[in-house]
Amino acid sequence: MLENSLGRPAVISARGLYRNFGSTAALDNVNLDIQLGQSLAIMGPSGSGKSTLLHALAGIDLPDSGQITLNLPGSAPVQIESLKDKPRTKLRREAFGFVFQSGLLIPELTAIENVAMALMINAVPRSNAMDRAARALAQLGLAGMEERRIGQLSGGQQQRVAIARAQVTGASVVFADEPTGALDSATGAEVLETLLDCTVGAGKSLVMVTHDRTVAERCDRIVHLSDGRLLDGTARQERQAGAWS
Repeated sequence: MLENSLGRPAVISARGLYRNFGSTAALDNVNLDIQLGQSLAIMGPSGSGKSTLLHALAGIDLPDSGQITLNLPGSAPVQIESLKDKPRTKLRREAFGFVFQSGLLIPELTAIENVAMALMINAVPRSNAMDRAARALAQLGLAGMEERRIGQLSGGQQQRVAIARAQVTGASVVFADEPTGALDSATGAEVLETLLDCTVGAGKSLVMVTHDRTVAERCDRIVHLSDGRLLDGTARQERQAGAWS
């Protein structure tokens, strides 16, 4: 397993990432290590490349050049950018979880079915998947709401369902794109606390894109993107010592 400059294991290491859309550089020589059990916030103005970076790290989209190495405990390193579509899809299903601003839940399904779907597409039998989904929802305070359809849940409850779906498979890394962006401040704070508890609180890694500095401040590390270039990041200890303003 690779280690970064701090000597801690890096579950994902990106080196020399470039991604262009026409004449626009969305990623410009990005180098980044994500530590095991770390929460990382990616900030920057609209169009800075935040979502492009998240999608590249998660294997949703491929960089034009560069390397993205996944180093899961007990497994051989995987070069994400070199994988074909099918193994990359399998990797996303098994190793990664996703929480987006809109939740991207299936409105025709109930809360428990939305969560169980993440298991069933990995060939987990339905009865087993439903049991595990029910436990995941209960752990997030949604016991008794398993049979409600998505439209019958509040915005905060919907995001909790999305978090349950993201972590029910045991994903090592959860990617979140503005997970509190559509919520009021109080509900957003509750959802963020839940997300952190389910990821770094369980020894997993969280990579989050956000515009909200208050949200970013809850993360172990913050990095900034500007015109596709990654600026120096700061750890929580440095911010608390007044090194970041």
